[in-house]
Amino acid sequence: MALTSYPRHKVVVVGGGIIGALESYYAHLDAVKTGTKIRVVVYEKDPSFAQSTVCHIFPSLTPDEILSVVPRGPELVEKLAILFSQPGGIRIDDVPGVNDSPAALRFKEAVDLYGKDENHDDRTKHLLLLGKMSMDLWQNLYEDADDELKAIFEESNYNPCRNPKNPDPKILHDGYRIDLIYDVPEAHNYAETMRATYEPLGYNQCKILSPDEVIAIDSFLADFCKEHGVIDATGKLHWKNDCSALWRPGGCISTQVFLPKFYAYLKKIMGTYTDASGEVQDCFSLEYNKEVKAVELDSSSSIRGLKFGDDSVELDPHTYEDIRYVFCPGESIGTLSGLGFDEPAYAGFAGPSLVLNISLSPEQANRFKNFSHCMEVHKVGICLAWQARFKEGRLIIGVAGTKAFYGDQQPTIDQVFAKNRNLLHLNMVNEVLPEIISLACGYSTKGMQFTPEDLSQLENKGLLKRWVGRRAVAYDGFPTLGALYCQGRKVANGRCTTHLGSGGVSFAPAAVQMSRSFEQTQDAFSNKILFYADSKRYPII
Repeated sequence: MALTSYPRHKVVVVGGGIIGALESYYAHLDAVKTGTKIRVVVYEKDPSFAQSTVCHIFPSLTPDEILSVVPRGPELVEKLAILFSQPGGIRIDDVPGVNDSPAALRFKEAVDLYGKDENHDDRTKHLLLLGKMSMDLWQNLYEDADDELKAIFEESNYNPCRNPKNPDPKILHDGYRIDLIYDVPEAHNYAETMRATYEPLGYNQCKILSPDEVIAIDSFLADFCKEHGVIDATGKLHWKNDCSALWRPGGCISTQVFLPKFYAYLKKIMGTYTDASGEVQDCFSLEYNKEVKAVELDSSSSIRGLKFGDDSVELDPHTYEDIRYVFCPGESIGTLSGLGFDEPAYAGFAGPSLVLNISLSPEQANRFKNFSHCMEVHKVGICLAWQARFKEGRLIIGVAGTKAFYGDQQPTIDQVFAKNRNLLHLNMVNEVLPEIISLACGYSTKGMQFTPEDLSQLENKGLLKRWVGRRAVAYDGFPTLGALYCQGRKVANGRCTTHLGSGGVSFAPAAVQMSRSFEQTQDAFSNKILFYADSKRYPII
């Protein structure tokens, strides 16, 4: 049978997270533009979405999210000396190998060297600009989508990060949101510093909000405002010195809803082809339980196949005009070096999440039917990404945040760090939304500090779910994008998009676009990003 419908190009994506999904989508869009048929295969090491990191976090779409994991060299060295449970600390002492494995030692050496680099401010500037680019690209993805994909975004609680279309009065879900800051000395100055980060990026409607303004925008935060405010002689409510609120650019997306629906959408829109035996095959496929263990290169440093953990080998017998390989391992630190590629000094940072799922009576459901917000909640050394909404008769509140250095170890839910931070999550949700936590518990929790036993009881009752996972970062906090190298030689048909830490979702569209452009861009900004993001980089002072 003639292979008239056989794709001319093939893209192999290693890693089925949000980066792998967008790599697949952008490859499809390019094929549509050029009128060519492509085949995309995504290999995912996990057996399902349920095991993936991206389906257990609550991404806060902001231009600076990627900056929240790895501080600059000297600051990171300082934080590594402080226990995670102390303000600003990220050290773990009760897990063997966290601080002294070869990978951990190499990472800390690179961090120390990087601390002497004078280009910190330029890297930070370019990361923020990359974040702004990514916020615009997320919105472009939504606005350019067909009706089916738009519906997937909306079902996934997509909220944009952009300047509001209707700046007055201030309303939620129009590009800006409320971030809360409390138990922070001179909180007003903290909020001003945040505002000074966003305004140079073009977000010109930032404003420090009074308690009354917060309540007018989101009445469900009234208890918090009254608890952290003081009434002056005229009866006006003001923040205490350790509390503030900022109206700032920010959105969110529910990746646990978005990702499986998006992959199903990709399979549908990419269509089918006829193979050599006359069988109809999908142009897009996502294959689980396919952990890549080795890469086979030919004499010209081109990838010609992959070997998987089950000892199977992918050496495609069909003839394509070209085959491209993209490595997007996400939280799987050390994947590039394990496959024989150059990789900057790396480490994993553990991060927990917590989900509250509260069923409501019809009367309660009527009271909370308009409940929906996303934000970040800040305390000293703590920043929680937060999504909360009413859905199908239930209140769902998901929070994630606070990190600890884990070297090359994998955190588990029963370790001290995860339990301690999940308890912190629960108490912070109660401090911000005591009315809702009281509903879950069946008694007033206002002013209450939960104990580890309380956390376990709520978990056993099915009211909350705990999780802990890992983020992969390079020593300088910059993503690793573009060219791959093996023993110093550039790989002809492979590249990578990885090491995005907590910015994996926020920065995904821009990171993918930058990575895809590494061979042909003449743009000065893109070239600077790709220089900082080069996979063979190492601090040399």
